[in-house]
Amino acid sequence: MSTKNYIVFISLYFSCSLLHAQLNATTVGDAQSLGNNCFIITPDLLNQSGGVWYDNAIDFDDDFTINYQNNFGSKDANGADGMALVFKRDATPLIGGLGGGLGYQGISPSLVVEFDTYLNNTPQEGLLADPSFDHIAIMRNGNPFHNSADNLAGPVQASNTSINIEDGTTHEIKIEWIASTTTLNVYFDCVLRLSLNQDVKNTIFSGDDSIFFGFVGSTGGLSNLHQVCFNSISFIDNLQLQDETICENDNIQVDATIPSGVTYSWSPTNGVSNPNIANPSFSPNSSTTYTVTIGDVCGDTTVDDFILTVLPNQTPTFNVVSQICEGGSLTSLPTTSLEGITGTWSPALNNTQTTTYTFTPNIDCANTITTDIVVIPLTLPTFNTVAPICQGETLTALPTTSNNGITGTWSPALNNMATTTYTFMPDTGQGCVDTATLQIDVTTPVIPSFDTVAPICEGEALAPLPTTSNDGITGTWSPALNNTTTTTYTFTPNVGECATSTTLDIIVNTPVLPVFDAIDSICEGEALAPLPTTSNNGITGTWSPAPNNTITTTYTFTPNAGECAVATTLDVVVDIPVLPIFDPINPICEGEALAPLPTASNNGIAGTWSPALNNTTTTTYTFTPNAGECANTTDLTITVIPNSIPEFDFVNPICPGEFLQELPLVSNNGITGIWSPALDNQNTTTYTFTPDAGQGCVASGSLIIEVLQPTIPSFSLPDFICQGDTDLILPNVSNEGITGNWSEPVNNQITTEYIFTPNPNQCASAIEKEIEVLPVNELELSVELISEPFSDNQMVVATVTGGDGMYEYQLDNGIWTTQNTFSNIRGCDEHIIRARQINNCSIDAIEIFRVLDYPKFFTPNGDGFNDSWNIECLSNQTIARIYIFDRFGKLLKTISPRGTGWNGTYNGALMPTSDYWFRVDYLGNDGSSRTFTSHFTLKR
Repeated sequence: MSTKNYIVFISLYFSCSLLHAQLNATTVGDAQSLGNNCFIITPDLLNQSGGVWYDNAIDFDDDFTINYQNNFGSKDANGADGMALVFKRDATPLIGGLGGGLGYQGISPSLVVEFDTYLNNTPQEGLLADPSFDHIAIMRNGNPFHNSADNLAGPVQASNTSINIEDGTTHEIKIEWIASTTTLNVYFDCVLRLSLNQDVKNTIFSGDDSIFFGFVGSTGGLSNLHQVCFNSISFIDNLQLQDETICENDNIQVDATIPSGVTYSWSPTNGVSNPNIANPSFSPNSSTTYTVTIGDVCGDTTVDDFILTVLPNQTPTFNVVSQICEGGSLTSLPTTSLEGITGTWSPALNNTQTTTYTFTPNIDCANTITTDIVVIPLTLPTFNTVAPICQGETLTALPTTSNNGITGTWSPALNNMATTTYTFMPDTGQGCVDTATLQIDVTTPVIPSFDTVAPICEGEALAPLPTTSNDGITGTWSPALNNTTTTTYTFTPNVGECATSTTLDIIVNTPVLPVFDAIDSICEGEALAPLPTTSNNGITGTWSPAPNNTITTTYTFTPNAGECAVATTLDVVVDIPVLPIFDPINPICEGEALAPLPTASNNGIAGTWSPALNNTTTTTYTFTPNAGECANTTDLTITVIPNSIPEFDFVNPICPGEFLQELPLVSNNGITGIWSPALDNQNTTTYTFTPDAGQGCVASGSLIIEVLQPTIPSFSLPDFICQGDTDLILPNVSNEGITGNWSEPVNNQITTEYIFTPNPNQCASAIEKEIEVLPVNELELSVELISEPFSDNQMVVATVTGGDGMYEYQLDNGIWTTQNTFSNIRGCDEHIIRARQINNCSIDAIEIFRVLDYPKFFTPNGDGFNDSWNIECLSNQTIARIYIFDRFGKLLKTISPRGTGWNGTYNGALMPTSDYWFRVDYLGNDGSSRTFTSHFTLKR
């Protein structure tokens, strides 16, 4: 099919930039844009829903076509759920019910083309009457139920070659609307799979001229990746090729790729790098209209064109700029050429050296140009250097003519007090000459520096002072050195040194008496801190004798060598410890209150006791004097007499309301007392026995009397039985061993409530149990062959009516299953399908059917097995004929299914092992003539 109205997705390359034509798309939910009009509708995750909607309006009075691609993911058995193309009356982004609703459920009014990849046929997943194969259906008003009036067409198998489209590959989809016949066609992988003939504009959209479309999809308890990409849309104007302009000798690249494109042809071919690819480069010598014709995988074509205008190149010109001296004034270059072309210059103006400047035009199709501005270097006057002088020394006048003959004047005036830079200004008229500078250093007199001399102790030896300073100044000192008193000495520099005199103080110290704080007395054996080795007035030294914490001692401090100090002494007093004294404590009964022990002894020693007081057992407590008390520890024992515990016999548990005997007021071990609280025969209770006073060290006691909760009998009984069922027995013993009787005998005709009453003395309660009696339904079963005859995968679907809607099925006495579709059925024999209600309250329905099959091989070796080949499934058709060919198409044999078949010979010769082809003409189930072609293998 060829049409001028199709719009392709075109990308244009100009000056290395890429332009993409886009639909006006809005994503919603979990959908994601991949660019270039491709979208992920749902990622491969559970419970996802997404959509992409477009504000491009459609009028169903006009023909239109939508070509796109779908990828339904790669999960088949454990994949879900599918996608749908939805038409509705506004462009508002929207998502309907997910899971089996495919994201469109509930959107109304709407026209929906669904691509369903999951079988929703159970109460948990929704009873949508889905077929077992991946299918296409046309629905309306957001209703996904196929057995409803909203199912306008289908469901049909999506692919004509496979029941599964969740194969990880891209599938070609075309939606075609023919307005004149009000026909909607759905193509899948280039094959027409479904058609609807209906005036949808008026029956669904109430005559609305502007209908909008979008794609939705969803997953539920299983997942799959869902993707959509556009090829072409006949009613979108904003995707056409745009006219472009290039400069002479330039080029442009056009990318006309569509996802389903197979062939591309550009015309005319002049200036085209390759006219048979999707994205050639274009470099024509003059303006040209180019047309592209695209053929896709389905044989459809798309045609579009654009005008490529070629503009001539221009060269801007400017007036010449005169040369300048280095550093001279330089006027800004003009930004408009003599031809009126505007642009910019680079680099920035430079008046220090000759430079080439480039003019870059602001417009396309104009050449860049360059111009040179010559800068003449300056001649620098040269002079001999002037030696440094000392501050105030006489300074000779500077020369007014340089060594290289340049005349001029100096500034500022000469200065012999500070270092100064003088500037030489050349006289005018000497060409490109520069100024020059000359620095004359004036040295400031140095103040000689010397290392300080450490203080000495009175009478200590004093070393001679140095006659050269740290900075190299030589000279002499006065007065003579003196080691008995602090003195200031003066240094006088020698003649010729640029330096001033300086002074140095040498301190002579008087010996010091070290001072220490007094040491507090300690208790005999108490730790004695080391004596300080530095006195309060900073004198360091050592003590003797060694510290002694057992006797009062006088210690002597001897200053270290180098300390200007004398020796001193310090006394440390050592006291004898005292033993604390306390009154004894009388014995107490176990648990009796115990007064705190005194924290001061009778002889005035303060301290603490350990361990903590304990009124339950005899304990020895230790008194530890406080820090600072010169005293020893002491012990005190408090005797605790154990209490006698009242003893009583155990009372057996009772049932609620059972008689309870009064408790004894004298214990088994002779202790009298009273009980509390009052006896309670309804609840488990703890009773407390309080002994009477005057019985010595005795404690209270307790007794628990348990009141048991009645057992609730349980039975393993069904919730329902089928009418007339004789298997139900009501047991007289519960699962817990409770015996009793039921109020009613078993009734297998109507729903009945039964009451179980326990026998006496079992502490158990009565229960009620209702057992529903369900009617036995008679079912009707029909079987439909849903695959093509002779298919490698023969499939049937079973449909049941007359029951409760919950069925299971059995093929050829196999296992029972809730799936009503059976596949891979082979053989010409009769097949039996049975159906029954899952609850078994039905009469099994039985249907017998056949499928058409043919042998895939035969072995004509005379052993009596598979010696001939025929299609026995057609043995009841007298007019059926089978034609057998070799692989070159030569007819070898014509046989009837009612005959003995082919024995593997031709003209009496044995045919070799190989594949052979056949064609069979037969009558279908509807009586129409049919033909089937395939092949089989001859093995020898």
